[in-house]
Amino acid sequence: MTMAMEIELKFLLQSVPATELEILLKPMVQQLQAGKALHLRNGYYDTPEHWFQQHGMGLRSRQQNDDIEHTIKLAGKQHGALHARQEYNVKASQLVPQLAAFPATIWPEHTDVQALQQQLTELFRTDFCRQPWLLTLAQNTQIELVQDEGQIVTADSQQPICELELELKSGDVSQVFVLARQVVAALPVRLGVQSKAERGYRLTGSKPLQVKALPTEASPALLLRLLQHNEACYMQEQSPDAMLTVSLALNRIAQWLKTQPALQRWQPICTQLSAKAAQSKADQQLFYGSDYNLLLLALSEYFLNAEP
Repeated sequence: MTMAMEIELKFLLQSVPATELEILLKPMVQQLQAGKALHLRNGYYDTPEHWFQQHGMGLRSRQQNDDIEHTIKLAGKQHGALHARQEYNVKASQLVPQLAAFPATIWPEHTDVQALQQQLTELFRTDFCRQPWLLTLAQNTQIELVQDEGQIVTADSQQPICELELELKSGDVSQVFVLARQVVAALPVRLGVQSKAERGYRLTGSKPLQVKALPTEASPALLLRLLQHNEACYMQEQSPDAMLTVSLALNRIAQWLKTQPALQRWQPICTQLSAKAAQSKADQQLFYGSDYNLLLLALSEYFLNAEP
């Protein structure tokens, strides 16, 4: 069994040939090592009452050729677009995860692991091709960038996967943001706040996204989370209420930016984005714009560094 702290950023994009993506990446890094393309088949398990989802955990069974690996991801922390969470991986000989193989310390107090095991069922699957690259950046930082293309599949529906993920393997986390800014400048992408598991749960209809109004009093970090939530809500149903809430969140973030010397250059950009989102013709192209995604990266890096 292995345990790792997963620190990653995710981008959503239209399909790009791997050869073209590699050409774009080479000038951004000191060294680029292409890995072997993989076909990954993944089953996501939970109880009928979604115990794992309710506890902010994910349970996955991954098959690559004849190799099977079971993974539990814990809730972790989210700093805007950056996700940081612990994951535990166990080599296995069968597809259904065996919960007893994971450390007893990961379970909430009084969890009946045996009862959970008996209730496990596969809720949805992801089936995708992954092209990995190992990138070396400044300060001997290594980042794995992967391109995933495939499908999320439930019993009666499916949704495409087309993502880039940047995962810190070793070194300075600030280099993840350096690389991410270059990706935004080079490709029409938007930062993805939802994991494949979250998208899968929503595809099953268990927890559809709803517009979340802004509370009267909210920290800047909460405003950023609500901004990203309502962006995802708009991308799901093109709800005018979601876009209006995006505009309001951007406006309040812009007011806060006036008080932050390190971020003041983003204040006029944030104000302009808020105005664009308030227009009746505003659509999803706002979220693929470089200004919007660079703003999210700047805020994410700020909140990560501000954490004690």
